[in-house]
Amino acid sequence: MDTAFFSSAALDFMPWSPSKLGVLDSCSQKFVYQYVNRPALKEDEKVVVDNTALELGSAAHKYAELQQKGKDRPTAKLEAFKVVPKTTKNKIKIKSMSRQIDNFEERMKDFKSKNNIILDESELRLAVLPDFKSTDFWNNKSILRGVLDRILIIEKGGKKHAIAIDIKTGRCKSVDHYSIQLESYGILLHSKYDLASVQSAIYSTTSGELTWYPNKILRSSVYVQTNPVIQYINKTSSKLLQGYKAEKGRHCNWCEFRNLCEKENSNNEDGSNPL
Repeated sequence: MDTAFFSSAALDFMPWSPSKLGVLDSCSQKFVYQYVNRPALKEDEKVVVDNTALELGSAAHKYAELQQKGKDRPTAKLEAFKVVPKTTKNKIKIKSMSRQIDNFEERMKDFKSKNNIILDESELRLAVLPDFKSTDFWNNKSILRGVLDRILIIEKGGKKHAIAIDIKTGRCKSVDHYSIQLESYGILLHSKYDLASVQSAIYSTTSGELTWYPNKILRSSVYVQTNPVIQYINKTSSKLLQGYKAEKGRHCNWCEFRNLCEKENSNNEDGSNPL
């Protein structure tokens, strides 16, 4: 298997995903807890985390998926949001989110009516091996995996082009902030399908805006050493070669390992640990 594109650290700790890379980028100690050691937390080490935002986000994605698969809106809404506690605050958010998902689906229907669509999928799970061959999503030998919220493949002029849209349910940052995630779609989709290009975008359920990523990803730019995803995986994974340490930041507020982290590092002057 050709692994020339990836560093030894990248291969040691695969498979990677944009979210997994984000954990390592923000805090290498949390990365080790979450993906390497997976410690069993004692009662005094557990953290009570408010998962409401996560539950709402997952429900909104489920609502979009059910609509894409043909369920009527009332049924889809009931099924998708049934797990979310029906507080007054949540009801307001559900109403707003579902309205923006409805608007998104209308835009998709309008686009599909005007183009030759050969594939329309939601929550598509893709993965690739280090030699960039497509593989099963759960294959631990994969180097990169991702779940794509909405994929449309159109045929135009005898060539196939993919449109990958990521649905954001929280407050959105600039589209460039999500560049690694959106660039990763290029690798995953080009490996799975015979495509001329991949165009990505983010859709905000907060603002209702669809923002296009400016870089149209061509096959010629995917399997090269200069691909930004390959570079980012190698750069980020190299942090683990120097051991790991807690990196305090906003992420600490909702980290399930916060108490364990504080407990362990209170006995360690520099807060670092060897792997």
